[in-house]
Amino acid sequence: MTGHGKAVRHPLRDAAFARLWISGLLTETGKWVLQLALPLYVLQLTRSALITSVVAMLGLLPSLVVAPVVGALVDRWDQRRFLVLVSVGQAALLPLLLLVDGPGDLWLVYLVTGAEAALTVAFESVKNVTLSTIVAEEQLVSANAAIGLNVSLGRLVGSPLGGLLLSTAGLPHVLAFGSGAFLVAAVLASTIPPSTAVRRGSGAGTRFWRGIGEGLRTLRDVPTLRGTFVCVALLAVAQGMFVVLFLLFVTDLIHGGDAQAGLLRGVQAVGGFAGTATAGLLTRRLGASRLLSVGVLVFGAVSAVTWNLSVASLGLGVHVALFTAAGVPAVWLAAAWLSLIQESAPLSVRGRVMASVLGLSDGLQALGMLAAGVLSGVIGTLPALNVQAALILAAGFLALKLLPGTRTSRTPALRSDGPAPAAGDGGGFVAATRTSLRDEQR
Repeated sequence: MTGHGKAVRHPLRDAAFARLWISGLLTETGKWVLQLALPLYVLQLTRSALITSVVAMLGLLPSLVVAPVVGALVDRWDQRRFLVLVSVGQAALLPLLLLVDGPGDLWLVYLVTGAEAALTVAFESVKNVTLSTIVAEEQLVSANAAIGLNVSLGRLVGSPLGGLLLSTAGLPHVLAFGSGAFLVAAVLASTIPPSTAVRRGSGAGTRFWRGIGEGLRTLRDVPTLRGTFVCVALLAVAQGMFVVLFLLFVTDLIHGGDAQAGLLRGVQAVGGFAGTATAGLLTRRLGASRLLSVGVLVFGAVSAVTWNLSVASLGLGVHVALFTAAGVPAVWLAAAWLSLIQESAPLSVRGRVMASVLGLSDGLQALGMLAAGVLSGVIGTLPALNVQAALILAAGFLALKLLPGTRTSRTPALRSDGPAPAAGDGGGFVAATRTSLRDEQR
């Protein structure tokens, strides 16, 4: 760990990470173009909100099923080639949607949407494992903050672009943009030099299907991973609730429309720049586990203030400022939990651990969506939003209790290909780690 006064070279100045970052940005942009345009296209095609919601849910649920398999593949295959293969697969699937000619062809939309969701989990898993092998320890949180910023930038650019392309040029141009973005991402990924830290022999001695559950077992047995996942799980449920309740907040509480909703979702990316710029400094002062706690608690507090100030009718400008402010801790907490997972999981099972976290998070986010629909109908929009904020704050307090607060260096055990330590062996393992955690919140 570097001292407080020593400057740390930003990972974006390293060619390998810069290529990975741009590849991730292109993938995020393409993903958000599709996430906005495809449900709108289905709504235009069917005029059914139920069918549209099914398409949206298919963007989450497949990852819950495929994540363990994807993680096992990440741990066995060359990561650079895996990134290329996944990106090419994402590009190749989209032209199939050109065959959709009416409601009778919706099965093809379901198939492509589910497959793209599975490939997205694969890309995120291998990207995060690759990142942990090509940057130095002191750069890890800054690198994750930069990767986290991609989510905000991808949403900021991709969402309006998806709507614009669909409304002005039609679905074929949406699909052409998405495929083009994924193919360029594949080209960039192919230029990332192989990491000498990656050893592929780690999975050879374990039968493939027996090794699939190793990620979940490692999450259970390593205290830092277990504590981090508890925090991430609560954040995922809260995120799912936000997806549903945000539109009700705009329409019912601040009496806005589509333009106001788009503005509030977009300005969080502005705060994300500040979060990215400060994440590395705060990690050197606090340690990644405390950055996670602070980020989640600040994020929860800003959320609670935002929801409850809606009763005061203070005007859109106040909410724009609050949503902008929320972008800062959102990047902190995302960078922190990702770094915690990367550092605490042995390299031999890191892909399976990362895929398990992402897959379970998607499933919990879907659960949050369902809970929000029920709660908003039973107790109303503002009380349901307060439940969402309370979940975030609970995650922050649990992070304070469950995660170590000391800033220590990574030991060689974290780079080994040996088995994950059992629960009884976790003390020394965890004491040697520096803690950290996207995915994007909100």
